[in-house]
Amino acid sequence: MSKIKTLPLDSFTHKRGSVEPQSNIIAIGSGKGGVGKSFVSSNLAIFLSNMGYKTILVDLDLGGANAHTTLGEGQPKIGISDYVGGKVGSLEQVAVGTKFSRLRLISGCNDDLDIANLDLESRSHLMSGIYDLDSDFIVLDLSAGTHQSTVDFFLMASQHLTVFTPEPSSIENSYRFMKACYFRSIKRFERQLGLQPVITDIMQNKEPLGIKSPYGLMREVSYREPEKGMQLFKKMEYLRFKIVLNQTRTYKDVDIGDSVKSVCNKFFGLPADFIGHLEYDNAVWQSLRKRRPLLLEYPHSRLYAQILNIAKSVTAERRQLKTAV
Repeated sequence: MSKIKTLPLDSFTHKRGSVEPQSNIIAIGSGKGGVGKSFVSSNLAIFLSNMGYKTILVDLDLGGANAHTTLGEGQPKIGISDYVGGKVGSLEQVAVGTKFSRLRLISGCNDDLDIANLDLESRSHLMSGIYDLDSDFIVLDLSAGTHQSTVDFFLMASQHLTVFTPEPSSIENSYRFMKACYFRSIKRFERQLGLQPVITDIMQNKEPLGIKSPYGLMREVSYREPEKGMQLFKKMEYLRFKIVLNQTRTYKDVDIGDSVKSVCNKFFGLPADFIGHLEYDNAVWQSLRKRRPLLLEYPHSRLYAQILNIAKSVTAERRQLKTAV
């Protein structure tokens, strides 16, 4: 029987020591398209595999999958729809090899357009399949925005990377994405802790109460229900945003990463990490046009070292998680 299929989706989350995935799952999301999320996902997966880790890249940009292109691969003949539709019994059967010996790809490039609108049962089935995959790392390349499916796939991970650029619209949409993830988590835990009436009342009266941030909501919950509020804070600790700033051009651009980290800490009341930046480089679009991964086409670029640093950050987190379990 699948590990999480019997669980209601709204109560699903990563729980150490309870429901454990076979792999360390890294979700990569963004508030809007065009920020280089797929580039980051694909190259992170490549670097992890080159570091000796068995890695699976899952293209969950359902309806617009293109991870095979950024990897420099052809279109796989089998994909996510074959698993969701019951043609195959496991996602392992959908994972295809790549030119990198330890990297496999699960793609949705040949899927029907309806795959983008997964119902609750199909979404839960797909999440179960991802949890059952046996690998060192699973990298989830998500669609952009705050669609409920996207948010749920993001929250199922053990590491949560958010990609954005220094542009104001990208920063604004990134906050919107993180806020949606935050409140989706709150919705799950409020049921577990019996806090629905309290939180509903607070949200209906947030202006008179002067609540201007998610952290303000948590503080008000703790004021009214000290014991349950402490439990809620504890449960929310799993959601630690890891910020990746892409397409930087100046030192001031890079500083935005630390500023976003600081705002996240204050706004959400949760720790956040700025794990790296990637400079704007013509090598990116040149490698994409040639359908050759950056690692192979431009191994001496500054981006190479910057992506490697991000990969080292997530592998260090994996070691910490294994120690904590």
